[in-house]
Amino acid sequence: MTINSRSTSAGSQRARILEALALRPHTSYELRRLGCYQCPTRVLELRRMGYDIQTQRVSIWDTEGYRHHGIALYSLAEAHGQRTQ
Repeated sequence: MTINSRSTSAGSQRARILEALALRPHTSYELRRLGCYQCPTRVLELRRMGYDIQTQRVSIWDTEGYRHHGIALYSLAEAHGQRTQ
């Protein structure tokens, strides 16, 4: 699966989130732009599958110049007991 996949199935969204977080931390705003509209739900599912995903609250400016407070910044710390490189 690639980040550019257009499927909106839960499995495809989880795969895109994992792919994105393997590269670097992403905000919920960025993940929505990748077609993951249920980020908190998908992240919860991934956590239940054993992925260690950390959440930090941040403030961002979007591409249209609006400031958003309390946006989730997700980072992948571990996956199934294996440290990510």
